[in-house]
Amino acid sequence: MRLPGQSSRSMLPILSDLARVIMLALVAGGMFTFFAAGSLQLYQEARAVENLTFARVIPAPAEIVDAWHDHHDLLLEEHIPETLWETLAGLSMAVALGVSIAALMDFSRLLRWLIYPLLVVSQTIPIFAIAILLILIFGFGSGPKITVVVLFCFFPITLSTFSGLQTADPELLSLLRAMGASSRQIWFKARLPAAMPSFFAGLRIAATYSVVGAIFGEYVTAQRGLGVFLKRSYSSFRLDQAYLAILLTALLSMLLVLLVNLIERLALRWYYTTRRKSWRGPGIY
Repeated sequence: MRLPGQSSRSMLPILSDLARVIMLALVAGGMFTFFAAGSLQLYQEARAVENLTFARVIPAPAEIVDAWHDHHDLLLEEHIPETLWETLAGLSMAVALGVSIAALMDFSRLLRWLIYPLLVVSQTIPIFAIAILLILIFGFGSGPKITVVVLFCFFPITLSTFSGLQTADPELLSLLRAMGASSRQIWFKARLPAAMPSFFAGLRIAATYSVVGAIFGEYVTAQRGLGVFLKRSYSSFRLDQAYLAILLTALLSMLLVLLVNLIERLALRWYYTTRRKSWRGPGIY
């Protein structure tokens, strides 16, 4: 039987989260407006000074808008879809590779000792040298660029997932063993759920690297993509187009991070519900 006022109380967490999101949006919007207005004023004053390198290097905002107006068809139909495809494909492969390596490291201490030095060494090799080698191996298709994205992204996913697997509750593990659960059941029922928050933290970091990795791969060798657009813009001294490519890269990275946040919220409702209750503490709600 529903108690009086129970439905209204159940709506309070939702309303609280909504109010928090609205407040954060207002604060972020206000800060962005303030800094944008200040930056525009500073830029206009700098442009008024003669023989200032700043005025020659950074184009006016109106010039960047004009560059978008002139090239938006080419960007939307050719360059941005190519970069998105390479980014999502590379990030997906990095997730599969990173989680697999983390599971192997968690499964065996010997494998952990063997794999971890290789992970560190993989991050010390210059990506540019690897990109050239990948071109010689795979040719000039999408393979080298997707592989570069994987190399950019798998490391944070691997480390964060492995760290999360190590944070499983020991009492829960002992309880499952006492109940006769197999190693596979323990891994899926206890270790993997405990690792999910850390996994998404690493995925969020990897999402910011993924677009940069795709741009880097395209910059080395490609026929389409934002990296190609950026390279051609620098070659022709069109700084307005170059800054447009940089802004689009930042925008794609932000959208990917927001997508990861959304997936995390949907996949880990139990985690955020528990954390919300722990924040709220004991009370009538």
